[in-house]
Amino acid sequence: MTTKRNVMVVDDDDLVHLISKKILSAYACISHVYSAYNGKEALELLHRSCEGAIKIPAVVLLDLHMPVMNGFQFMEEVKQMDCLKGSKVVTVMFSSTIDPREIEQAQSLGIEYFFSKPIVMEKIETVFKREFC
Repeated sequence: MTTKRNVMVVDDDDLVHLISKKILSAYACISHVYSAYNGKEALELLHRSCEGAIKIPAVVLLDLHMPVMNGFQFMEEVKQMDCLKGSKVVTVMFSSTIDPREIEQAQSLGIEYFFSKPIVMEKIETVFKREFC
C-alpha cells in the first residue's frame, strides 16, 4: 500500500491551480493539494505544517515568477526553516522562460526539477513515479 502524500501548488495563475488539481487528482498516492498564490502564502502554509496544523507536503510545484515573493525568494526562506531540516520535500519549479542562469540558480537552491511551462502530465508523472507513486 502506498502512503498518501500532500502536494503544494504555488503559482499566481488560477488556471495552473485548476489544471494541477485535475492532474494530481488522478494519483491515488496524493492525499491533499494545498494552494498558494505566491511565495509568502506558501511560506505561511509551511509554517502551519511545522506547527502540526497540516501535514508537510512531499512535493512543492513552484512557479518562478510571481508577485509578492518569487520562487527563488521562497526557496531562500525555506532553506532557513529549521523545522523542515530532515524532511524530504521535493521541489519542482516551473517557468515560462528558460534561462540557463535561472536553472543554475534553481539547482543551487536545492530545486530537484526545473521544467518549462505549460505544465503537462508527462512532466508531473516523471516526478511522482520517481519520487513516491
